[in-house]
Amino acid sequence: MIWLALRMALHNRARLVVTLVGVVLSSYLVIVEVALYVGMMANATALLRHAGADLWIASRGIQNFDFPKLFAPGPVDAVLARVDLTWARPVLLSWGFLKRPDGGQEQIQLIGFDPADGVGGPWAMEAGTPRDVAGGPRIILDSSTRQRLGPLRLASRWSLNDREVELVGISHAIKSFTTAPIVFAAYPTAQSLAVEAQGRDLTAFVAVKLRDPARAAAVAQDLQAALAENAVLTTADFVERTILYWTVQTGMGAALCLAALLALVVGAGVIGQTVFATTLEHRRELATLKAIGAEPAELSVLVLSQALGGALAGFGLALLLALASRPALEQTGVTLPLHPALIGALLALIVLASAAAALLSVRRVRQLDPASVFRA
Repeated sequence: MIWLALRMALHNRARLVVTLVGVVLSSYLVIVEVALYVGMMANATALLRHAGADLWIASRGIQNFDFPKLFAPGPVDAVLARVDLTWARPVLLSWGFLKRPDGGQEQIQLIGFDPADGVGGPWAMEAGTPRDVAGGPRIILDSSTRQRLGPLRLASRWSLNDREVELVGISHAIKSFTTAPIVFAAYPTAQSLAVEAQGRDLTAFVAVKLRDPARAAAVAQDLQAALAENAVLTTADFVERTILYWTVQTGMGAALCLAALLALVVGAGVIGQTVFATTLEHRRELATLKAIGAEPAELSVLVLSQALGGALAGFGLALLLALASRPALEQTGVTLPLHPALIGALLALIVLASAAAALLSVRRVRQLDPASVFRA
């Protein structure tokens, strides 16, 4: 039956080409839109996931990682002294402006971390090390910012919030959801550069590593009771809160999800309509097969084989197109992760949608009257 389904699909080459074009375009949109969403959420939570902390203490009412309110860490430190932990490190996040060599400026996201242990700092380096920012007004920029900032040369001088700083390191593929360039600096340097801090002892987060990570939720609840002016979140909760904020409250993630869903519906609709038209075109041949003994289940396999064959061929071509266009898309500052798990999940989704779209044809085939082949 699969061989016969292939012959029927190849019988009308023009219809096959139209079907494949529709499926390729819709599958490409599904792949790219979903990968863009996954990549943007990964960027938004990358520092949270790479810091190695079990708990994050932030200002009360925080909704996502990128827009914290600074607070004095003194009361937090006093409470943490009673907790069985491995370490607790302040992490500063602020916004500022970095002057480009051509005289323009870019809004940047400033991250202050302790270069001694790297908590909250860059985890992948192209040049230099995170420790190089210690001891003065030194910064690390990411390699992905070259398109916006121009050439990145070690030991070059830059102006950040009207303060001169030296570039001592280049991180690799560390981006934010907002696509604003991330600038890493030693914690004291970041405090002196941040406009909100104005040199005061303020921080955005306190990252905490517990001796027993399994107790993270219980410890977070106890700390929350003692810190009324702060929010105490496990890393998993903070990641989830950040993703929900960007997805629901801003609408950006929701727009990507909606576009991917519409592309999926279009692709399934194209396949379903084509299979249904093919079924109607060959209903006499299908009735003949039924008259000579073909079981309804066998005819259903024939119809489903056509749908799944079109879905697999279209998805394969769309994947090749997505892989070919990924470098150009990532040049715009976005991240397009096309790892096997994501591709497998999307393939399963396309196949299921295509099979569902072909159910009407399956029902039509099962209702065929074998005697109709003998009628004029």
